[in-house]
Amino acid sequence: MAKALYQNTEKTEKKDSNTKSRQNPQRVICIISIATLSLLLAACGAPSTEAESAETKEEPQEWPEEHDNCNVQELSGYLYEHTCASPYASAAITIKDYEAELLETEWDEPEAFRFGGEADVTWFYYNSLAEMETALNEAAVQEMDGNAFHFLYYTFPMMEDDHALDLYHILKKRFDSQEHPLSAWSTDKGKLFYYLQETMDEVEGYEFFCLNSRNSRVNLYVKGQTAYGLTLLNEPEEDDETLEYVFMDLFQRYGKQRGGWGLDEERLYWVDHDERLTELSDPKRSFREVRGIDENWEEAGDEGVQRYFGLLVEADYELPLTEDGRMLSLHFSLAPEDSKEDTELRYYLLNGYCMDEPYDMTVTDMETGEVLQERSISLCIERPDTITYPDLNGDGYADMRVGAPVHASGSIAEEEDYSPPAYLLWDPRAEEFVRKTEREVANSRQAVENGLTEEEQEEKAKRERKDSFAPLQELPEGAETEDYIKLTGDKMMEYEVQKGDSLWRISERFYGSGYKWTAIERSEDAPKDPDYLLVGETVFVPEVFYIRKDPYSRGGLRSEGSFQIEQPDGFAYYFLNGDLAYAPWEEENQIHSLPITNPVGQNPFHESEDWEAFQAEAIRCSEELCPGSVSNLTFEKYHMEDGCDLYGYFFEYDTGEEILEYVDFFKFGKDNMAEVIGIREQEPNTVLVNTVRYVAASFTDYGGEPGMGWGDGVIPNVGADQWEYPYLHNLFEAAREQFDN
Repeated sequence: MAKALYQNTEKTEKKDSNTKSRQNPQRVICIISIATLSLLLAACGAPSTEAESAETKEEPQEWPEEHDNCNVQELSGYLYEHTCASPYASAAITIKDYEAELLETEWDEPEAFRFGGEADVTWFYYNSLAEMETALNEAAVQEMDGNAFHFLYYTFPMMEDDHALDLYHILKKRFDSQEHPLSAWSTDKGKLFYYLQETMDEVEGYEFFCLNSRNSRVNLYVKGQTAYGLTLLNEPEEDDETLEYVFMDLFQRYGKQRGGWGLDEERLYWVDHDERLTELSDPKRSFREVRGIDENWEEAGDEGVQRYFGLLVEADYELPLTEDGRMLSLHFSLAPEDSKEDTELRYYLLNGYCMDEPYDMTVTDMETGEVLQERSISLCIERPDTITYPDLNGDGYADMRVGAPVHASGSIAEEEDYSPPAYLLWDPRAEEFVRKTEREVANSRQAVENGLTEEEQEEKAKRERKDSFAPLQELPEGAETEDYIKLTGDKMMEYEVQKGDSLWRISERFYGSGYKWTAIERSEDAPKDPDYLLVGETVFVPEVFYIRKDPYSRGGLRSEGSFQIEQPDGFAYYFLNGDLAYAPWEEENQIHSLPITNPVGQNPFHESEDWEAFQAEAIRCSEELCPGSVSNLTFEKYHMEDGCDLYGYFFEYDTGEEILEYVDFFKFGKDNMAEVIGIREQEPNTVLVNTVRYVAASFTDYGGEPGMGWGDGVIPNVGADQWEYPYLHNLFEAAREQFDN
């Protein structure tokens, strides 16, 4: 990931004021700096002088020195525009009376500086990089004026076989350290890249890796096939962080440096390579990649920084189908742009996100040459080797697992961050790879273990599927009440009054709240005074249910100080931020949780006549909106220990091709409410109903704004205008919109 540019403010130690003692350390610094530069030039591939002379018949040219001077304010422009007599050149720069100031500029403008002082520049020219290195080594023994700043500017051409990644490896081996790591950067839409050493700095208690141009031993910039460098040969006597402005001002002439783009080894490879062929074994496989760029792609252009990735265009595998069985050849090639599948490579460059691309897959029997299968498969363009061939279901045949790396803004994905993979199982009957979901892979594995077909195993699993949230009428022996959600229904059961009982205490026992005491019914001949209960008297209290809390909860939705709602495992789970009618129906099990600010008060159905009116309205909608399609419409109402009520309805909907279950439970709090909707293909059990009921019952209202939601008038609930309850989704209208032709 690209690192943010942050200028180093590390303080340098003050030198002794004695002139003699000051010059000696500076001379040492000069020698070290020049020697370091010599290493840098050697790292760039400078051959030895003797070897070069043996290969060169022409006599080396004698280059005269050039002397010039200018204001420091004009220095960067002078160096940038100077025409060197030789491609191998250096400039010794001495700056006196130096001062600098960073000026304020707009965010999209180059940084501007105000400099004071004079710069004396002496140019030296060489016939080769090796000659330049020798001259610089000789200059290392010279003493310098300690009252001035001494810089060395140099430039030389990169040879045709000098590659950015190779140079990075050499520099990293020579100069990289834990305290001062070497990094490579690109900027100006890829027209300029550079190598810098960084340093760890602490700013306001936080540690940053900062680009320390002033003290870095490596400040090497490359534009086209030419390298430019700048080195400070002596350190200032006093702390002066503005010296780095010289570096910034000079090199922004070669390209816009604002917003640098970090280059890892993968992107450095594609800086100056157009193609890569990789061959691996076990199984034998090869990949051909090309630079992922096209001059026709909008906005990016062939100079765009996002050219730094390889685009997989072909892949070949030789795969043993079984340990001692037939060999298969699998060939993948990027689908052509005029195919039915739109590769959308253009959009990758525009938004910076890696995505799957369609490839044509051909499976061939290597012994007979027979083509067994041709089909399209999705692969990610970031990584070539995303396919593995494990035996996923244990039937002895190799299967196919397709990884799905994802990344944003140019970062390379780690495998733990991949999106869920795709699976293709080998079908020995059809002799081809068949796409399977993760659940279908697990079902196939169970089928092999049980000696059943996949269809038989699926039916067996349906019969044995455990309903984790089925309500219980009694707690298991030894169970802890805090592990369960307690519900009480409208159906009444008999209770014999015990000594010390009151209606309030009985209400607390069954409802979880004493305020529900008015719901307890007494016989007609019982005393009318509610404070007077007879021991042994029979009263009628609601039926009690217990739902076990999910011990494997995935946490669910949370809003600090507002609400929380559980998210059980085993279901495709959504937070619906839009119209339910447009939700995908691809998953077998779907649950949509919808917490919002309560728009209707604490409980609009508190009175029994209000709940009965809602039921009548739901029945009307089912008959008028979905005539002949809705069956088994059922309503439920429960009271809860937190004083709230839980409401729900569910039904089966005939689409003409299949039967779907629709479930809707909702719970109203003082400030917030939750509606939980479940949809699934019909099965002969109540898993969906019980799970949705549990999720809705788990909703806890803490008050305050939820910080997320829908139904704010911008996107109305589905079917809001079809009934008298616009704050709830009308599932009859949702089903009609989705499936009515």
